[in-house]
Formats: sequence, structure tokens, C-alpha cells
Amino acid sequence: SLPRAMASCVVTPVASAHRAQTPRASLAARRGVAAVRGFARGVSHPHARHRTIVTAAADDTTLPDDQPPDESSFGAPAWSGADGQDPISNEVLLKIVLSQISDAEVNKLVWQCLGYTASMDLDAETLEVCEVWSPENVFPKWAAAYPTPPDVIGVTRKYFPEIDAPVKAAVGALTRSVQQEHKQGIKTTLKHYGWKGYKMDGLTPNMTRRAQAANWVLYYRRELRGVSIETLKKRREERAAQEVTDGRTNAPTGSTKQGVV
Repeated sequence: SLPRAMASCVVTPVASAHRAQTPRASLAARRGVAAVRGFARGVSHPHARHRTIVTAAADDTTLPDDQPPDESSFGAPAWSGADGQDPISNEVLLKIVLSQISDAEVNKLVWQCLGYTASMDLDAETLEVCEVWSPENVFPKWAAAYPTPPDVIGVTRKYFPEIDAPVKAAVGALTRSVQQEHKQGIKTTLKHYGWKGYKMDGLTPNMTRRAQAANWVLYYRRELRGVSIETLKKRREERAAQEVTDGRTNAPTGSTKQGVV
């Protein structure tokens, strides 16, 4: 088993061990998040595109209401469908923002996209099953900051500072890593599925964080998945140079300084 300092452990009675593995197995059975994990650690997809980074923000408002964004225009290869349904499809993202997926499931999906990998460890004395998450394949900058996968939703739904501060910091870092032109991605994408964002009346921290997590997963799907770490680093350098030209080196969010690579 992995050192506890380098792992996140979720304890489950041995009698229900199959339930602890269910979320992981259902995703890893498809290449989506099996690929999600491989992609996050920089395994290049054979159809990954190489491009020069343009920092000008895309104006999503210019898209006709009946025309969804062109997935082929982004930096990561589109899901081919050869291995089944994309585990981070728009339908899955819609379930996240509609709270049709549990907080724990959303966390695990984000962790897998970041590159954390799970394994099961059995405590011989207590006969408890522990789900251990390894950071070995996580994006470099994120792994340095979070060697163990952080809660980005707030599964306790307790918002006292002493409990919620680490969650707030983690989801904030995740949100800031999204490039500026992808900040409104979830809203402009899911409006074609009938979701136009939350209303201020009744808005909760859980709802806000679900939208932030879904938006990051969408950004990952469009710009990071299936692209090698070497290519991502090259793109980061190109983008950083453009940020200097544009005077955006001190931007508080969406710049290369806040990225996961």
C-alpha cells in the first residue's frame, strides 16, 4: 500500500467493498477516465492536435442560440466514441450541475481528470477497505500543491471556516487554472441542454462549486485530455510569451501562472 502521507483514504467496511469500487470501475471500464488518467499524466493521443496558442478570449455570445460550440476547434482531441460513451460528456456535466451525481462522485471525477489514480487497500487488522489515491500521474503543478486529492465540493456541507477553508482554497485554485476564454464554457455549452445557469435566489455554495467543477472538467476535456505533458508545456510557454505581449502577466486568474501544468 502507499504511504498515508501520499494518499487519500476512504474507509469502507469490507462487506461493502464492492460498493467502494463501483464509481471507479464504472469509469475505468471505459477509456474515458481510464484515458482520463492516462491523458492527465501526459500520454499523447494519436490524434492530438498541435497548435499555436492564441490568448484572445473566444466570444461565446456570438454563437447562434441553436449552434453549440465546435468541439473540433479546441486543443484536445474530441472523443471518438470507439470505446463507448464519453464519461465526461455534456450529459454527465449536466447531471453535475443538476445535482444528479453525488458530491463524492463529483470529487472523484475531478480527481481522475487531474490524474490521481485509485487502488484498494485492505487493513488486515480491522478488515476495512481503504481507497487509496496516488498523485503519481497528476499534472505537475497541481501535484506539487496537492499530493493528496482535495475535496473541491465540500462533502460535509458544513461551511464553518475551520472546516470549509481548505475546500474553498482548492476549488478556487481549480477555477483559476481555467484559461480565460473557457471561463463561461459550462454555461454556453449547457444552454443547449436547457441549463442557463443558476439564479441568485436560492444559490448555495454547493451549487456554485458544482458549476465550477463542471466547468473545469469541460475545460480539461477541451484543452488537456489526450495531450502529452511535453506538448502542454510547449503551449504554456507560447501562451506565457503572449501574456507578456498583452500585459497580462499579473492577471489574477486564467493565466499560465495559475495553470495545472
